[in-house]
Amino acid sequence: MSENKSTKTQTAAINTAAPAKAKAPAKTVNKKAAAQFVSTPLDRLLWLCAIVLVGGAIFGNFYYTQHIVIDESSLGRFGRTAIVIAVIIAGLAVTLFTNKGHALLTFAREAYVELRKVVWPTRQEAVQTTIIVFVGVCVVSLFLYLCDLVFLQVVKAITL
Repeated sequence: MSENKSTKTQTAAINTAAPAKAKAPAKTVNKKAAAQFVSTPLDRLLWLCAIVLVGGAIFGNFYYTQHIVIDESSLGRFGRTAIVIAVIIAGLAVTLFTNKGHALLTFAREAYVELRKVVWPTRQEAVQTTIIVFVGVCVVSLFLYLCDLVFLQVVKAITL
């Protein structure tokens, strides 16, 4: 009983000695509003633009090669290929301005920050680890080979 009284006294002394901190009101954050980079109609317009650009590049390249009969030199083919690649890259760049594209860029930045924190092994550590793995694989493969020989002999003895 006396231990219980002393514990209560110590708790009361701690409570009176430490000033009570006023709790700040919790901020309510609208997660959807925080997650949106652009408005929904603009986001849809950007996706439509990206789809039109990539689809147009693919369809245009297909149509040009199938229906336009022009003797295309290697320079002309290079120019057409460069234009198709440039339009596809432009379409993919437009997607980076959408909400999903912004989330992808944020993820890429965070991944890069984490990658910078990685401690890479030295050359000696990498070589030693490679040798250990190689020896381990050789030992396990030898064990499996011997097991296969033993099981083969057992099966031959039983079936013959």
